[in-house]
Amino acid sequence: MDPGTGSKEQIMAFVEQIVANPNIPVKNRIAVFDNDGTLWAEKPHYFQEDFINNRLSALPQPQVSKLLKMTQKAIDKTGREPISEEGKISLSEIPVTLGLTTDDYDTVARSFLNNIHSAMASEDDGDYQRFNNPYIELTYQPVIELVDYLKANQFKVYICSGGGIYFVRSFSDEAYGIPTEEVIGTAIKTHYDETGNTVVRGPDDDDEFGLAHYDDQEGKPVGIELFIGKKPLIAVGNSSGDFEMFKYTDSGVGNSLIVLINHDDCDREYKYNDVAGNTHEECHRNFHGDEICTVVPDNESLDYAQTRDNWIVVSMQSDFHTIFDPEFEVSRSEQPVCN
Repeated sequence: MDPGTGSKEQIMAFVEQIVANPNIPVKNRIAVFDNDGTLWAEKPHYFQEDFINNRLSALPQPQVSKLLKMTQKAIDKTGREPISEEGKISLSEIPVTLGLTTDDYDTVARSFLNNIHSAMASEDDGDYQRFNNPYIELTYQPVIELVDYLKANQFKVYICSGGGIYFVRSFSDEAYGIPTEEVIGTAIKTHYDETGNTVVRGPDDDDEFGLAHYDDQEGKPVGIELFIGKKPLIAVGNSSGDFEMFKYTDSGVGNSLIVLINHDDCDREYKYNDVAGNTHEECHRNFHGDEICTVVPDNESLDYAQTRDNWIVVSMQSDFHTIFDPEFEVSRSEQPVCN
């Protein structure tokens, strides 16, 4: 990241302070990164959502309808009102990957990411034009540089994503240099198959498919505790879905740093949820069928960051000299219209 708002200098000063502090052992140098919208792009759709739609497109319509009903039933059984979009996507993936071994799933998911991003475009995408590059190339170069910088200073870097843990694991090492064992994400039920000595997606016959762990919003601190067992010193994210992870990290004893990637560059990437104080209405139906609507912040994390000295807002427009790896020559399918 190039100097713009001064965020680069703030991050480096914090890391230098941690490294120089004899009371903070190396084993406590933990950093957690959100994935979608933090390490790679997430518009117009989450990439995992496109993966699901790609698999559905190859099926006959009656089967698609059946799978969608199975998904809705699983969403209803979570007891969460409402469940986040990333949580819904992870559940939606179960029917179209049911019965795959985890190894086979890894191959299928990684293969999908070689598809061109613009191939899944639709008229409903509005102002969010696609890029004419494979999904795997749409990673944020400055954020990966931050990952590398932290690793060079003996930080252990984890991904903590609302997306599917197996989906993220299929590319995390290749795309970010973060190994599969350092990925936390939403996990579906799986079972061990003795005949093939494999782990298979989906539960045993006497159980219904569903989530084993929900890793968005309040689920992120739970996932961090489950997989890491200690609070991070640094948390990096971009949205309200990261708010609980941010607060959990900030509640640790001693120093902590929160880094929020702000999507405010319409020309080179996308512009959304980038203004503090903005709100929108969200509606969902409860188990009785009643519609409940509430006014929520566009980006709760961004709002809170305005009141905290150790919550750094990184502007894509001002702080990112480049957004994607120049080697990939990322280009849009159409030129954006920026207001």
